[in-house]
Amino acid sequence: MSIAQPSTSPAERDLVLAVDDNEQNLQLLQEYLWSWGYDVVTARDGAEALDLYPKHDPSIIVLDVMMPNVDGYEACARIKAQPGGRTIPILMLTALTGTDDKIRALECGADDFLNKPINREELRTRIRSLIKIRNLRKELDSSENIILTLTTALENKDPRSGGHVQRVARHAKRLAERLGMRRDEIDTIEKGAMLHDVGMIGIADQLLLKPSPTDEDRRQIGEHTRMGASILEPMKTFAAFVPIVRWHHERADGSGFPDGLTIDAIPIEAQVVGVANRYDELVHEEDFSPEAAASKLMNEAEGGAFDSQLVRTFLTTLDDEPSQSDKAGNKHLRPGAIAKARVLCVDDNKLNRDLVKATLGEAGFHVTIAENGLKAMEVLSAEPIDVVLLDLVMPEQDGAETLRLLRSDPRYEFLPVIVLTSHRNSALRQQAIVAGADDFISYPLNRLELITRIQSLLRLKDYHADLEQTQNVICALALALEAKDQYTKGHSQRVGDLARTFALHVGMPAKDAERIRVAGLLHDIGKIAVPESLLNKQGPLTRDEFLRVIDHPVIGEEMVRPLMTLHSVLRLIRHHHERYDGRGYPDGLRGDAIPYEVRLLSIVDAYDALTSHRSYRPAPLTHEAAVGTLRREAAGGKWDPQMVEEFVSLLGDNGPEWERIAQPVPSLRLA
Repeated sequence: MSIAQPSTSPAERDLVLAVDDNEQNLQLLQEYLWSWGYDVVTARDGAEALDLYPKHDPSIIVLDVMMPNVDGYEACARIKAQPGGRTIPILMLTALTGTDDKIRALECGADDFLNKPINREELRTRIRSLIKIRNLRKELDSSENIILTLTTALENKDPRSGGHVQRVARHAKRLAERLGMRRDEIDTIEKGAMLHDVGMIGIADQLLLKPSPTDEDRRQIGEHTRMGASILEPMKTFAAFVPIVRWHHERADGSGFPDGLTIDAIPIEAQVVGVANRYDELVHEEDFSPEAAASKLMNEAEGGAFDSQLVRTFLTTLDDEPSQSDKAGNKHLRPGAIAKARVLCVDDNKLNRDLVKATLGEAGFHVTIAENGLKAMEVLSAEPIDVVLLDLVMPEQDGAETLRLLRSDPRYEFLPVIVLTSHRNSALRQQAIVAGADDFISYPLNRLELITRIQSLLRLKDYHADLEQTQNVICALALALEAKDQYTKGHSQRVGDLARTFALHVGMPAKDAERIRVAGLLHDIGKIAVPESLLNKQGPLTRDEFLRVIDHPVIGEEMVRPLMTLHSVLRLIRHHHERYDGRGYPDGLRGDAIPYEVRLLSIVDAYDALTSHRSYRPAPLTHEAAVGTLRREAAGGKWDPQMVEEFVSLLGDNGPEWERIAQPVPSLRLA
């Protein structure tokens, strides 16, 4: 599914923190950055950089190594040690050429390095790639938060489970700290705990809200572990959370679910969240006092359900906050299996190809070779490739033409390409950048530099893929939540499909029509926070109930707001209940103050509501009756009359041809 791309306003320009003790170098760096469209903050040494970065939250830090007071190595290590600094990419500039110096820079947390004197085009590509990575990572964090918001809103409908995931995350984090885990491992456990019940989205509400569930009900509810894992598995950046989501109900003696794992097979992160989850269940669902819950949990551990020592350690975290000097162990997560990245080296020089193949093969990459651009395109069509190393000067089809073909093909839009060249010609480099190269490296190759560049671009590729997948998951979650209601099942999909068709009918570009379709899929996402008892109430709503229901456009907007790639649909979500006469909600917009695409979507939304089963109406209206209603309401001021007539002309006498206009929608792989 194609998602609307974010637009960049002047207020959203990336900011660079440039750090160098040499005033001439700093001024030159500042001029470069300004000419490339970045905002710039400068610092004269590492100490000043440490003071400035929390205040400005830069998109990247360009950091000189050799400086007085606090040098670049120390500044980098101290920034990366802080929660707010870990996600800021750092590009180190060094006059030192030794491999050991570069290794030291990477060990301090630097994301990349450049040797002085700096090549202008090379600096630009490094900064551009690292900022892309950071912005995509922020997007993924935002989409992660949307999934968390949906899960939290769902659980808050049941007073017994409200706040459950937050409490479990808090308990699991404290236990991980007490076990002496690294900061990244603690973060994984905390986020995994926040997501551990995401599969509940696939469980029917009548089961979740049953006061006395049967054994079969419990079995069905238990499937949320498999469902949750299947939701997250397609996304590489969510891979670390999958063991927690799938196995937090496993038990040490093999009596748990879904896979009956025993203690040696249950990852420590799943055990940590499992203990925290069980304690919270005892206190908040089974109504044990904290003391009685602790005793019950210890008894269950001694009976074989949990690791007894892990539970004892957990119980020590309930009364105080663990400190760095008060660790109860030194446990760590198991390293996950890493698939070999596939690199295509395109070069007509056999010596160069052999060198690249040997260098990357030793580093764990799978390398395929091609002698020219024509052969490269054949390889790309025949096998999956993660990164392309591309020589510029080759017979038959050179690098520039190959790059042009790659970037004109949607399949390879985000395929990382590193240009390999022995030419120092800046014009050639500039042409490569304009043509879409992500990076370039000069012969003779430096092994560490080559591997660092490839790893950096692999992250970029993975983030792009995961961002698209995560957006699909968010749309799929919205549709799955809606499908649990007999009255609204299929509503948003129909609204999205028909709104897209209507947009094309009135002459809107295909890209805008697709954006409106996405808005249709998401327009009612805020209803996740509204109790079904109000949405499906057969009698009239009280004033307080009505106010609760009409909050859903604003709630939906706030849920989706963190994701930049969906910013263009925010106003459609917020305003789809505005009226042409100004009597709608939430902002009472009137006439042309309501955006054109919002007026279009609102009419489609109203038509589908009129022709669908609803709790407040005995039967759906026929197409003819629904069209008559829309025309009467337009005459009374509710809709844009001209747009209603356009809509009627689209539908004709028989209504929508659903089979013709239906588009594929994201769906959850709940298995």
